[in-house]
Amino acid sequence: MPSAQGADTRFIGKDDLVAQLSALGIRHGDGVFVHTALGQVGRVIGGPRGLIEALIAAVGDHGLIGMPGFSNDAYDPTTLIDTSLSEEEHLHVRSQVLGFDPERSDVRQNGAVPEAFRSWPGVVRSNHPTSSVLLLGPEAAELAAEHDPFDWATGPETPWGRLRERRAMKILLIGVGWDRCSALHAAESVATHRRTILRDIRHGEEGTWIKAPDVEDDLGRLFVPAGKAWEETGAVITGKIGNAHSRLTDYGPLVTFATDWIDRQNRKDGII
Repeated sequence: MPSAQGADTRFIGKDDLVAQLSALGIRHGDGVFVHTALGQVGRVIGGPRGLIEALIAAVGDHGLIGMPGFSNDAYDPTTLIDTSLSEEEHLHVRSQVLGFDPERSDVRQNGAVPEAFRSWPGVVRSNHPTSSVLLLGPEAAELAAEHDPFDWATGPETPWGRLRERRAMKILLIGVGWDRCSALHAAESVATHRRTILRDIRHGEEGTWIKAPDVEDDLGRLFVPAGKAWEETGAVITGKIGNAHSRLTDYGPLVTFATDWIDRQNRKDGII
């Protein structure tokens, strides 16, 4: 029952979540790439663990769960925030960059659920210093393999691209918008018209600095309208997971649609 102040005090258990995931359209054997805002779901018994266990139960033993494993450990932090450092100070900061470690680099920037999922028994993390994926299921190791740090972070030859070909692969947004849909980076990567950047990243804890091609961070400009356009096709199922407005759609068809949409929008905006 809601409290007198209007706050929802109901507790949401694993079984409740499994029932809601099933009602939304998730079946045994599905692959589901998940983006979450746990606070939007409500009072989940067990917190991140409760939601993760529900997701695993919903797809069954032959299913696949995926989450983003983005990390900033390989970036020069002065490129992420505005600073006024001298050259000497900048070089000192740069020398202290830890580099990516698949076991120790956290993914808190993606939320509490991916961070808990990162160390879950059986989860495989791809070996990309900035844009790794976290996968759990019988195909996880095969899909997470060969994530070349010198190539496009979310390109067709990466796990992000290979997930397009996985049977019954879906995207689930729980309490978040299209701006959090990482798979749309895969669409950006193969669009003919796209904004690109060479990212300066440290490859490995004791590694050297490398330049790696990537798409610019256009999620604010492109992802929300692309997602809304996709919804207008009728290809998105909406419902509630806990208290969170949630969306479920097919991974491959979304990326195909968004690639064309992003290409046309960038061409319209004069981006070559």
